[in-house]
Amino acid sequence: MDLNIGKKLDGRYEITELIGIGGMADVYKAVDVMENRVVAVKILKNEFSENEEFLRRFRNESKAIAVLSHPNIVKIYDVGFSDEIQFIVMEYIDGITLKEFIEQQGALRWKDALHFITQILRALQHAHDRGIVHRDIKPQNIMLFPDGTIKVMDFGIARFSRVDGKTLSDKTIGSVHYISPEQAKGEFTDERSDIYSVGAMLYEMLTGRKMFDGESPVSIAVMHMQDEPTYPRTYVPSIPEALEEIVMHAVEKEPEKRYQSAAEMIRDIDTFKMDQNVVFGYIAKDEDEDDGESTRFFTPVTPVAKEEFTDEDDYDDDDYEEEERRSYVFPILCAVAVAVVLIACIIIAVVIKDFNKDKDETNTLEMPNLVNTLYSQAQQDYDGKLVFNVTEEYNSEYGEGIIFEQSITEGKTVKYGATVNVTVSKGTRMLTIPDSLVGFEYTDSIENTLRQMGFEVKTVTDWIEEYEAGYIYKVDPGSGSQAPAGSTITIYISNGPLSNSSEMPLLLGLTKEMAIVELENAKFTNYTFQDVDVEGDAGKVVSQSYDHGTLVPRNEPIIIGISTGIAAQGTVNLTVPIPLEVKGSFIFNIYDDTGAKIATQSLENAALFAGSNITVAVTGAGTKTIMIEVLNSKTNAFAKYATYSVDFTTKMAAVVSTDAEAFLSIADTTTITTKEPVVEPPQSDSSSSQSTTSSTTSSTTSSTTSSTTSSTTSETDPPVEPPVTDPTDPVDPPVDQPVDQPAEGSAA
Repeated sequence: MDLNIGKKLDGRYEITELIGIGGMADVYKAVDVMENRVVAVKILKNEFSENEEFLRRFRNESKAIAVLSHPNIVKIYDVGFSDEIQFIVMEYIDGITLKEFIEQQGALRWKDALHFITQILRALQHAHDRGIVHRDIKPQNIMLFPDGTIKVMDFGIARFSRVDGKTLSDKTIGSVHYISPEQAKGEFTDERSDIYSVGAMLYEMLTGRKMFDGESPVSIAVMHMQDEPTYPRTYVPSIPEALEEIVMHAVEKEPEKRYQSAAEMIRDIDTFKMDQNVVFGYIAKDEDEDDGESTRFFTPVTPVAKEEFTDEDDYDDDDYEEEERRSYVFPILCAVAVAVVLIACIIIAVVIKDFNKDKDETNTLEMPNLVNTLYSQAQQDYDGKLVFNVTEEYNSEYGEGIIFEQSITEGKTVKYGATVNVTVSKGTRMLTIPDSLVGFEYTDSIENTLRQMGFEVKTVTDWIEEYEAGYIYKVDPGSGSQAPAGSTITIYISNGPLSNSSEMPLLLGLTKEMAIVELENAKFTNYTFQDVDVEGDAGKVVSQSYDHGTLVPRNEPIIIGISTGIAAQGTVNLTVPIPLEVKGSFIFNIYDDTGAKIATQSLENAALFAGSNITVAVTGAGTKTIMIEVLNSKTNAFAKYATYSVDFTTKMAAVVSTDAEAFLSIADTTTITTKEPVVEPPQSDSSSSQSTTSSTTSSTTSSTTSSTTSSTTSETDPPVEPPVTDPTDPVDPPVDQPVDQPAEGSAA
């Protein structure tokens, strides 16, 4: 169960349900009891509350949103930062994300897409004007109201773009499907990075597909850095050319070639809305060298006008009659000529078909295995026989120029001239390691950037006098060099100068006060104490986050565990066997080794479980001996049946002993049904000669002295000395008892 649900933060924000899970924070629906309104509360996850990088990012979000006030940006109402919890109280959005809307609708109408994009751009322009870059624009962070209103949210990795002293730790990676090339490379990002992400979103809205997609985040990030996107009109030809220009201009690889501001992109959108035939000139025409025609823009063919005669003097009646006669003769001659040509063509086609019928059988070949063949060699070997459609891809398993995939299966018979698709290796992809890593603080964003680029990352730490703790002092291979995609980059991180570290003292077994003295003597400054449920040693140290003798930076967080003296509670399921031939209804009372009842369980019809097991759940702490007492619900006779050794810490249970005879001694016996009850005198056991004689049924009750009627066990309190015989001594059950009367007998 989520422990935050039901809490009331600052005495006013009552959390009701979890509505969103993020990478570093969870979002809850809550009620502001002072304002009587529903709000959203974003709470930093516990595992990040002591991480300075995540705390910085979380507080950045509150700072970023606090200076923003725009109808298309989610409102912030309050923030709270304490040692125990960090949260942001925001406007509650009752809608769906733009991602969900796109998944429902597929490709959107361009008018709807521009309606959404314009609102997003206005929100971003408002943020950019105040020096804030979002850096994680994606459909998941855009909320859509039923009336079509857009709200931009989640400034979780936003930063103030106008602050001085930017470091690589500011380059946090956003969502890979919408990430700008410079952000993927770990380079400086500004407002134009958000423009690229908006362009990638507009591309997806118009086409119904992501601009780049692949099998892994790394491959997608590399596409953003190196590949050119397919033009949107390739997928949806109905997209206006001017709108395609806007999209492609927004996603230029180089920030200098993109829109320089959100306002600039809005102006082009407004211009397009007024004139859909406008040409912005962002996409250069690719002129064909032979005829000068554009391969993307087609020039319409202008029809030649027919010659007209308007001067009546040019014709006389004879001319007219002659012309009329000719007008009939010419079509007839044309028709005859066409018929002759058609007949000739049919004859020729039949002849050619017969001629080629035998020839086709020789103009075929079995498709060879082209994989692992040099493409240039394949071209030479099958020139005139196969047509190759080539795609080039990076592949570390095959050398450059080697075919590693083919579309037609080896051995299949094909005709000469058949087209086969082949994928040719471009060799191993070489990637450039970012410059200037040395000297910067190592953060998760640096590792994420390298992994997004396609590298594996390994870290090594050491004590280096010249570098503060947490800063990079070496990279292998070096910054700016090239390495194969998938290779490992080793980052060397300083633990700080050796003089700034101390050996961890042995704290186990000390009191909290004594542990503080030891830590202070070692000059540690960042230590905290936590209660730990451990049986015994209350108030003493039972754990420390660094082993004794370890060299630790003096400002490193250290966690010390103090025993509460109370063992951690646990629940264990005991498997209780039910003997054969058992009948009746029973209550199982379970006691611990102090005599306290810790569990009770009923068994209505034991005959159904005879010869099998039932499960009884018991809860406790530490290691205890558990005793199970069986009580006959009908006669109130009871017996000690089983003993278990239970370790509640490891949740293990072991059977110490069971006494099936004791269980059977209190079980119901076979009942003989007669017309009139027959009362038999009770039998005596081996240790007693007492007997009771009764001549009437009414006297039976008053004279019974058996253990099952002389003592009744409470279901809530265990008997101090149960009035039963030792379980090892057999107790003879009464015989021929009436159905509705308790058993009679004698007890030792």
